[in-house]
Amino acid sequence: MKLVLVSLFSMAIAIADAQVLNIERERIKTDTTGWSGTGGLSVNLISNTQRFTEIALGAHLQYKTNRSLTLALSDYEIIKSETDDFSNKGMQHFRYNYKINKTLTWEALAQAQFNKVLNLKFRGLLGTGARFKVLGHESFRVYTGIAYMLEYEIPEGDGKKETSNRFSSYISLTFKVGDGFSLINTTYFQPKVTSFKDHRVANNTDLVFKITKHLSYALAFEHLTDSRPLPGVPENIYSLKNKLLLDFGK
Repeated sequence: MKLVLVSLFSMAIAIADAQVLNIERERIKTDTTGWSGTGGLSVNLISNTQRFTEIALGAHLQYKTNRSLTLALSDYEIIKSETDDFSNKGMQHFRYNYKINKTLTWEALAQAQFNKVLNLKFRGLLGTGARFKVLGHESFRVYTGIAYMLEYEIPEGDGKKETSNRFSSYISLTFKVGDGFSLINTTYFQPKVTSFKDHRVANNTDLVFKITKHLSYALAFEHLTDSRPLPGVPENIYSLKNKLLLDFGK
């Protein structure tokens, strides 16, 4: 099993973390069957005019056979001062893939999340759909997919609970130069089934540079446009993060 400790340092700009999970970034690329996984822990204590505590936890576990892939993702972060929470968010994601042929894979997913900064008390998702391999070269890969999602959402405060049906389509590009550099760009489009005017468009770009065998630098940019965001949340939000990745695998 491969274990990665993430976030020796991290920087976020503007409202951090969009609401659309980039599952393409989370897939562990491996040609072997069996278990694999990653884990992350970050604890920061800052004292100036106030005391701040930042804790981030992340875990990824997947099991692969010749035709199927099962994965589970967990993520939690809190940034807290003596008087308030600046960030308090978490996510749990489960996904099952079954490979029908060389180009078509069927997927099923379930997800639960909350995000105080984005006024999201709870969002639950259930979905299923198809994933297509357009190109599968080692140095350049292209995938696309479309799924149906049932979404249940509870905003913070006195906001109205809502159940909706959405489509989720995406295209993902992965470019690798040897083992030293990789780029992953994924764009999602998630409209309501009954009204395409109510939609989310998310774009995620990750750059990963290998420094040594066990050390990499990663830069991640996320941008989300929500045509009908929750009250108090802007239509456009983005984050820019940079991290050092320690790889303790073989």
